Amino acid sequence: MSTVFLSYSHKDEIWKDRLNTHLGVLEAQGLLDVWDDRRVDAGADWRENVEAVIARASLAVLLISADFLTSAFILSKEVPELLARRAQEGLTVIPVIIRSCAWQEIEWLREIQARPLDGQPLLARLRRISTSSARNAA
Repeated sequence: MSTVFLSYSHKDEIWKDRLNTHLGVLEAQGLLDVWDDRRVDAGADWRENVEAVIARASLAVLLISADFLTSAFILSKEVPELLARRAQEGLTVIPVIIRSCAWQEIEWLREIQARPLDGQPLLARLRRISTSSARNAA
């Protein structure tokens, strides 16, 4: 079973939960093991758990926001390990832009194809869809 590592700022937990819901469909079918740091058991060494999952992950999804890009732990521990595995082992790393931020200014990040298409933040896309739906309903 493939392990998917979710990297996110705790300030963006609602986005992580939404993604978990969608990936949970595949997890329920035994196709994926979706992992985020909330799965660390009470009393366990959380850093050791994170490092172990990064080492075995088949795919990493990065939920990109300004909070993600200013997280000391994410930038000093998670990102370097994920990028090293990407370079050495071909780990697939998918940045998902969830909120507007200066992600294009980050060299390592602008080199990886982000989602949604054209790096448009999900939040901005949701607002456009809501506005368009409201106009169509009127």
